[in-house]
Order: sequence, then structure tokens, then C-alpha cells
Amino acid sequence: MGPHSDDEMENESDQDFSDDEDFVDDISDADLMPDLLKQKPKESDGVDSVIVVDGVPVVDAARLEKLKGVVRKIFLKYGKIVTEHYPVDEEGKTKGYMFLEFSRHQDAVEAVKATNNYKLDKAHYFAVNLFSDFEKFETIKDEWEPPTEQPYGDQGNRKSFLLNESAHDQYAVVFDGGEKVGVFRNALPEAANVDVRERWTESYVKWSPQGSYFATFHSKGIALWGGPGFQKIARLAHPGVQFIDYSPCEKYIVTFSPNIDPRLVEEVAPVIIWEARTGVKKRMFTVTGGGSWPIFKWSSDDKYFARIATDNKEEPALSIYETPSFGLLDRKSIKVNGMRDFSWSPTENILAYWVAEDKDVPARVTLVEIPSRNEVRVKNLFNVADCKMHWQKNRRLPLR
Repeated sequence: MGPHSDDEMENESDQDFSDDEDFVDDISDADLMPDLLKQKPKESDGVDSVIVVDGVPVVDAARLEKLKGVVRKIFLKYGKIVTEHYPVDEEGKTKGYMFLEFSRHQDAVEAVKATNNYKLDKAHYFAVNLFSDFEKFETIKDEWEPPTEQPYGDQGNRKSFLLNESAHDQYAVVFDGGEKVGVFRNALPEAANVDVRERWTESYVKWSPQGSYFATFHSKGIALWGGPGFQKIARLAHPGVQFIDYSPCEKYIVTFSPNIDPRLVEEVAPVIIWEARTGVKKRMFTVTGGGSWPIFKWSSDDKYFARIATDNKEEPALSIYETPSFGLLDRKSIKVNGMRDFSWSPTENILAYWVAEDKDVPARVTLVEIPSRNEVRVKNLFNVADCKMHWQKNRRLPLR
């Protein structure tokens, strides 16, 4: 802007910028700065993001930096570390425990779940807790109080459709431009109407593998329906959810909301695993490096689920989790250079993975028994560009 004349400056100084007497400010800070307010500091931020790691080796000052590097590599997998503190005694030796502060509370929670009882070596096992939990532990009452009994919620017979005397299948149709959803029995000569509702879903619907659950999609999450009359069984709060996957035995449900940014939204992550019967959130996962849906592959009995996790700095690793703890099996992944894909046996807790050729080393398929990780069979393959694994229903060996 050009320079102001003296008259212009005097006229501007005479202007009144105050509000009218009857002015009402009805615009909240949340409307003006929604993105900034989501990141505003909270009173508990500094404590809830701190974890205490016990069982750390006692070392002198000369070996402290090496210890820090080892511990840092373990915990950086779960989020950004803001500060780290190793208390030392008068001689400069560590005291066997240390403090780590993450940038987000959820990262600290995931670190505690994944690294508690972590085996560093033969003599050292980590005991990991949130710093904020110590006050809770100190206030535990000496006398045990039984939990409050919760009223039983009858969800009806979720297999009631099997009682149809004609053994008709049920199927769902979204019609009228998405305004209506209908469930029908595959009767002859014409389909029989079971239930038709308006705006039952906002996008599409999906049955569970055995037909016990009927999922509808909404902006705030998933609604599960089932039993006679399709009553509501559970609500899975996951804003922007676009994908859903069921475990083979229908015990668990995986939902994926690809547009969620965990840095801006609390208590929610892109991938969430739920208990189907209760709608309880069991564990959350972030997604890095893209990937295909479904993100997890389940064992036939719902006891294990796995994925190939990739990192820009490391080779792909096969991460196997167990239920109902939802922790990483044996606290470590299976790392094999060149691993491309894997597949579970349809009847047993055995998985097969294949490794691509590497110069003079041939490709191979390996069968691994879970949870022992014993290799059942290894087969070398030559001149392999790609490999697809298909299991015979009642045999251990996959066909290629």
C-alpha cells in the first residue's frame, strides 16, 4: 500500500470500530477455528502421553547412549517420541527404569499394549505402564467390591432365518436410488418380502459370513442388525467408515475409515477391530504405505489375525496378533527378506507365505505352524514371476 496522507490518518483514527449496542456474537470459536481447536493443549496432555518402562538394563555412562538407541528403536514403531529420561544414581548408572513421552496419548496406549512383558534379552523383560495409571493403582481399595450387575440384553436368535421350513436364503437389495433397502426370501415363484425400510443405509449393506449380522453404513459409523425383525444389535462409532470385514466365525468386525487423520481426531483411528456381539472396541490401528483391503487375514477359528506390515526403512514383516488380548504374538513379527504374500489354512492354524527370487536364490513357499512358528514344509520354486496360493478345503498343503 502507498503512504497515507495526514488527512487520511486523521479520518481513520476518528472511526469507531466497537460493536453496536444490540449486537449479539453468536459465532463460537469452534466454528471459526475447528482444526486448531482439535489440537489445542489439554490439562492432561503432558501426563497421559508419558509411559514408564521398568526392567531396563543398568548401565554406566559409557554405555548409556547405546542403551538409548536400542530402546528408542523399539518404541519409535508406535509414534513420535518427544522426550526420554533415564534416572541415574550418584555413580552415573541407570536405575533400571526410564520415562518416555510420546506426542499423542493414543501412541502411548499402543506402546503399553505392545511392549509390556517385552523380552529385551534373557535377563530383561519390560514392565510398561502409563504414568497416569500410577495414581489409579495407588488408590485401589483394600477390600474388593463386586462389579455392578448389568441387565441382560436379549438380542434374539440371530440364526432365526435357518428355521425357515423351506430353507430359503435371504438377500438384500438397495433400490429407489438408495432411498430404500429391502430384505427378501428367495421363495418361488416370487421372492417373499421380509423387511423393507426407508433410508436404512447411506451407501451399501453387508452380511456377515454366516448371516448372523446385517451391517448398514452411516456417516457416524456402522449399525449392526440381526435376529427376528432385524433389531439393532450394536453401533460401531467410526466417522467416515467406508469398508467392513468380518472374521470367519463372526466374533470380530474390522472397519476402515481411510480419511481419518489420527493427529486431529481423538479416540479414533483409520482401522478399528470390534467385538461383534457387544460392539466393544478391541484395538485400533493406523495405516501406512497404502495397502489393500481387507488389511487383516484371519485364521479359521478367529484366534489369530495377521498382516504384512511395511516400513520405508525395513523389509516387510509378517505381524501376527492373537485374540482376545489383541497383542502381537510373542511380541515380535516374522521378518523374511522378499516376503510378498501369505495365506491361512482353511481348517488349521497354519499359514503359508511366499518369497520372491533374489538373484541366484530361488523363490520359495513356506508353511508355518502358529503359535509355535515351526516350519512344516519349505518348497523352492524356480523362474517365478508371481505366486497365488489356494488351499484344498481339508488339506494342509496349498496349491499354486
